[in-house]
Amino acid sequence: MPSIEEIVGLTPVYRIVALASGVGKTSLGTELVSELSRRGVKLAVVKQTHEKILDELSDPGRYKLAGAQTVFVSSPELTLIYREPFTGLKEIIYAMKYHPLVLAEGFLGSNVGKAIAIVTDPSQINSLIKVEKGLWYIVSNDYELVEKSKSIGFNALLIDETEHLAGEIYKDALRLIASKFKGSPDTCGAGSWTEIAEKILHGIIMPYECPFAFPLRIYVDGKIVELDPKIARIAASLLEGFIGSIVETTEKPKRIKIEFIME
Repeated sequence: MPSIEEIVGLTPVYRIVALASGVGKTSLGTELVSELSRRGVKLAVVKQTHEKILDELSDPGRYKLAGAQTVFVSSPELTLIYREPFTGLKEIIYAMKYHPLVLAEGFLGSNVGKAIAIVTDPSQINSLIKVEKGLWYIVSNDYELVEKSKSIGFNALLIDETEHLAGEIYKDALRLIASKFKGSPDTCGAGSWTEIAEKILHGIIMPYECPFAFPLRIYVDGKIVELDPKIARIAASLLEGFIGSIVETTEKPKRIKIEFIME
C-alpha cells in the first residue's frame, strides 16, 4: 500500500498560518483561491477550525450519536461528510481524491507543505521560526515589517499583494509537480516536464496519464480510466508481484502490457 508520504509528495500544499486569530487568514485565503482559480488551477481547500462543527441535535448529529462512523448529508446543492476527525493534514490529503494543489488555513507547525504567515508585529517572527519549520512567505499590513523581513532573508509581501503571491504559489507548484517526473518529456509529446505539470495543475490530465508519477495506466476500449492515486499504487504493486511470480528474470521489468479481451 502506498505511504502517506508518496501521496502527499505529489501534492503542492500551502498553509496560511498566524499566531493569533482574527488577522485575516480567511480573507487572504479566499483572495488566493479566486486568483488561482482565475489562472485555471484546480485546487482544494482545507480549513482547520476549533469550533464545534456538528450539532448533536440535528438529524446528522443524531445519526452520529447513534453510532454511525460516517454520515453523508446530500442535497442538490452540496454533499457534506461527517466522520471521525483526522489526526493531521497529511491524513486529510491522503483521504482526499487527488487535487493538484491544496490551500490550507491553519495547521501551524505542520510538516506538510509551505507556510504563508500573517504577521502583525515584528516580535512574532522569532516565535514563528520556533514552531514553523516550513515558513515560506511572511505577509503583513505593515510596510516596515515587510521590508525588515526581506532584509533578514525572508520572502515577504504586503497582505494586499495577492496577485503577486498567487503567482509565486503557481510557479512553485509547477516546479514541485515537474520535479516528480523522470526521463524525457518527449514520451508525453511535450517539450518539458513543466508543460506537463501545467496541464496537471489545470486539471487537464492526471499525474498518472503522462507518465509516470503513478506507475499504472488502464485503458478500456482505448480510453484511459481515471484511478484514485492510492488505488493505482496498490494495483501496480499487486501486478508487479504477480508478474514476478510467473516470469523468471534477473532484471526488474520496466514496462508491462496486458490485454484482456472480453467477449
